[in-house]
Amino acid sequence: MIFLTLLYSTFKEAFEKKIILTIFLLIAAVILLFLSFINLDSIEGLKEMLMMSGDESFRDAIIKFETNLINQFSFMVVFCLLLIMSASFIPTILEKGNIDLLLSKPISRKKIVLGKFISVVFLAFIIISLLVSVIWFIISIKTNIWYFPFLTAIIWFTFIFALMYSFELFIGFVSQSTILSLLLTLFLLFPVTALLSVRETMVFSFVKNETIKFVFNFIFYLLPKPWDIRELCINMIEGIAIDSWWPVISSGIFMLVMLSLSVYYFSKKDY
Repeated sequence: MIFLTLLYSTFKEAFEKKIILTIFLLIAAVILLFLSFINLDSIEGLKEMLMMSGDESFRDAIIKFETNLINQFSFMVVFCLLLIMSASFIPTILEKGNIDLLLSKPISRKKIVLGKFISVVFLAFIIISLLVSVIWFIISIKTNIWYFPFLTAIIWFTFIFALMYSFELFIGFVSQSTILSLLLTLFLLFPVTALLSVRETMVFSFVKNETIKFVFNFIFYLLPKPWDIRELCINMIEGIAIDSWWPVISSGIFMLVMLSLSVYYFSKKDY
């Protein structure tokens, strides 16, 4: 009941602020842009070109094309939109009047934090599911290659959002600022974790100092690993064996720590 109430309030706030409408319009624009590049003639041309190598090569080419969509930097724009969408939820409930009304109800502060987190992640899950499933359906119906493992990207992308939102949630409680929580979360997603994910292949080729390398590695293990999880998602879709689940485990620990800190701070704060 508590979750349903918070879920309803989250959807209501998103509709009132035209957040959901904006997100769905942007998703529709992405899908229309995608359709402009994927037409039946281009698919047939690709199929005829690869038929000489056998049907399996065409199937492999389509699977590779699907995974490239996830691998593209532009797909991470979806996370920016979702984080922008969710940044105002916590500062809004902490506003005078809203927080007084919320705390007057017989609901523990822990349940408020976890309920809000789950409801926002669920909303993101719906949006990600729509985007991924529609693109998958378009490719599948045009190529007749129904590769269902591609849909697992919905779960992984939702998990990545949950990781980043746990941080945004904590900053929202501490700062009570939409702008600050959004900027810090985006800064963590792109410059910080993106750079750390290529530290061995790129950064360490320029940095030779062992102390600096240790600092990079130490920070890497502390922070979430959205880019490594995205790579793991691609490998799973392509059927490549997973060498290590450490990015998922360590990121999950980070998420639990952020949620615990949020619960602790919100429980101790006098509003």
